[in-house]
Amino acid sequence: MMISDISEAQQQRNDRIIFWALIFLTVLGLAFRLYLAWRTNQTLPDTPARLRGDEPGYEGLAYWLLKGHFFEWPGRTPVYPFFVAGCYAIFGRSPASVVYVQAFLGATVIPLTFILARRFTGPQSSLVAAGLIALHPSLILHVRLVQTEVLYTPLILLTVLGLLWALERPRWQNFGLAGALLAITNLCRPTAMLLPVIVPLLMPREWLLKRKIALFVAYLGAIIVITAPWTYHNYRTHKTFLIYSVSTALLWQGSPEFYHLAYEQLPKRDMIQIWKEELNPARNGGHDPFTIEGDRYFTKRGIASILREPLVYLWYCLQKAVFFWFGNPLSDWPYHAIFNVEAMRPFFSPQRIVGIFASRLLPVFAVLGMIVLRHRWRDFLPLLLVCGYFTLIHALTYAEVRYSEPLHPILAVVIATAAGELQRRLKSSSQ
Repeated sequence: MMISDISEAQQQRNDRIIFWALIFLTVLGLAFRLYLAWRTNQTLPDTPARLRGDEPGYEGLAYWLLKGHFFEWPGRTPVYPFFVAGCYAIFGRSPASVVYVQAFLGATVIPLTFILARRFTGPQSSLVAAGLIALHPSLILHVRLVQTEVLYTPLILLTVLGLLWALERPRWQNFGLAGALLAITNLCRPTAMLLPVIVPLLMPREWLLKRKIALFVAYLGAIIVITAPWTYHNYRTHKTFLIYSVSTALLWQGSPEFYHLAYEQLPKRDMIQIWKEELNPARNGGHDPFTIEGDRYFTKRGIASILREPLVYLWYCLQKAVFFWFGNPLSDWPYHAIFNVEAMRPFFSPQRIVGIFASRLLPVFAVLGMIVLRHRWRDFLPLLLVCGYFTLIHALTYAEVRYSEPLHPILAVVIATAAGELQRRLKSSSQ
């Protein structure tokens, strides 16, 4: 009895140490994110004039929401503009305030990564995973931009955790919750709209077919219930069936026509130049990819291009599967030079270059980790299928490294679990 009491007391002490270590890592990650937010706001004006790329679209929707205009433009889904509008409702039209709030939002990924890792490994290795995300350069940099990544990352983690919970405790309520989390994630960014196709693959073989169907219906039902009001809004506003938003010519950007234009023709152009020239309605006959008509026009062009040159499309898809994880030379690497330090030096500080390399080499360590964990591949099948799904979707359409960065907490879990497994093997062999 005394030995049992001592063991229980020791376990409680270990749990407290793990808890405070996680708190420390979360505060540390928050400190880095707040510091970056402060540095960013010191160099940019607190007005919409600071925004670039996709940022003005999200910020404009948020601003007009507060003016009583409810998503009259089909170019974006509602969750992130609602988040920005909420910040504006509290702090006024201040992009700087959004960046500070995003520092706190970005820090939530740290404990969420720990929770996900605990389903696969012990507490010490889970802390390693949380530490990797606390200090992850690219995830820290997400807070400075008014873009979806900083919100999409914790939503993806919640979606994966919800699905794992439902598979472990197969009740219709749990599958409904998992579906609801996926629906909210899709309303932030609709890339995962086809993710339900992997759910039947994850259901154990011993489950009865009737049970599988009932649980999958609960999963899909929750998605439909939450998504339907937004789809109805699109139909009422734009007089057409539009589940989420336009794709902004995403398929055309993944077609052979775009491939020849972007990677083979000289002089080489970056993504901004192509948008100004090829996707500019003032130059392409009035086809705006941010409109329903323009998006459908470019989608048809993309399909026609794929049918004309299927082998070129296949080769381009294989390249995009790599671009998704390591960066697209068109938009993520200066002068199309992948992992070229000399090309990066005029644009980035030495610290930033180290951070970019560390972030973009993380998939390599994750692959090595799965080799170590190959005997447990069934345990990691949900994570592998999620990563495989996003890789396939972006290989078929268009790939940039920022689309894969929300999946890096999953990579951190694999790496930390493999590190713990190697440590256990070394300890066993030494004994």
